[in-house]
Amino acid sequence: MPFSVSPMFPGDLYDSMDRMGSAQEAAWAQNAASIGSAKWHQVLELGWQGVMVDECNGGVGATLVEFASIAEAAGRHAVIMPLTARCVVAPKLLAKSSNATARALLELVATGQASACPAIASAPHPALKATPMSDGRFQLSGTIRGADLTEPASHLIVNTVSEGAGAPLLALIPTDTLSQDRRSYSGLDGRRTSDILMDGLVVECEHVLLTGPAVKAAVDDAMATGAVLACVQTVGALGAMIEQTIEYLSTRTQFGVALSTFQALRHRVVEMYVAYESARGLVKQVTEELSLGQVTDLFRDRDAALTKLYLTTVGRMVAESAIQLHGGMGMTVEMPAARLAMHTLMCSLEYGDRLHCLDSLSSQMKVSASANFAPV
Repeated sequence: MPFSVSPMFPGDLYDSMDRMGSAQEAAWAQNAASIGSAKWHQVLELGWQGVMVDECNGGVGATLVEFASIAEAAGRHAVIMPLTARCVVAPKLLAKSSNATARALLELVATGQASACPAIASAPHPALKATPMSDGRFQLSGTIRGADLTEPASHLIVNTVSEGAGAPLLALIPTDTLSQDRRSYSGLDGRRTSDILMDGLVVECEHVLLTGPAVKAAVDDAMATGAVLACVQTVGALGAMIEQTIEYLSTRTQFGVALSTFQALRHRVVEMYVAYESARGLVKQVTEELSLGQVTDLFRDRDAALTKLYLTTVGRMVAESAIQLHGGMGMTVEMPAARLAMHTLMCSLEYGDRLHCLDSLSSQMKVSASANFAPV
């Protein structure tokens, strides 16, 4: 019996991304590996970088739920474009700054004339330091690690610490000023990241977005939002994997009968479906609450970490089951289910892996316990 999942966040944005993803799958089938940049150009033309940007800055001013439609559909087709990073995380960071340069860049990002790549971490990059200069500028030393340059970017956004004062710093770096001394890596699903040497690079005064405690608040908000959207993409991928697994078992035969008649395989599919429905309900609720701004910073970070931790475990289980039911080691990477499985594993590493989530939850529990048992 055919099976089709219902989207968590239906709408025009979902349908547009679904059509784009379907076209990408067709190109995969024809071994067309150079389709990414063309699709990214289409994303810029559609103005998706401006979906989350306020109207006063030239954007649409949509909610997180509306962008989640794009993320869910992207997950269904294992789209590897840096949608969350460029369309949500970077605009959120730029919007936190009152810097005139940041505001001007935000307008360019909203119209697709520029693209900012966030290379941030919950804790400032330990391998990168900023040394204050006498004229108010900063000189960077060290290396930025893991900048997602799958698609071209006009700027990087990095967080680091000022040497001496130890104050957090959020800086904007034009990519045309970066050193060519870098190492680039290709990920499991085709994403390209780079480690870039920053020694001697000077950050101009107008490129300092935030300093002090505001940096941590902005980065924590961006990281939590990115983690939740990674979960949305994972749910989209899980639903598509279940659809394809059921179709595969219904059309392939062994010993003269359809694979779907084997009870053990049917039980495995049921386990996948139950896990998917549980994850779907959780992610939908957390996304809607975050979109409405109904949670405090503490509960936002807790919900994001718990949801990401759960989806990391569930995603891996469903992905492994899908691969096994498609023939295990006998299947090829050209099959959509294999690409979805790889996409799911990579989403589990975005904006915090399992260990990062556990560390975050442990720190939050410590803070909560200190507040509850403080002496009167």
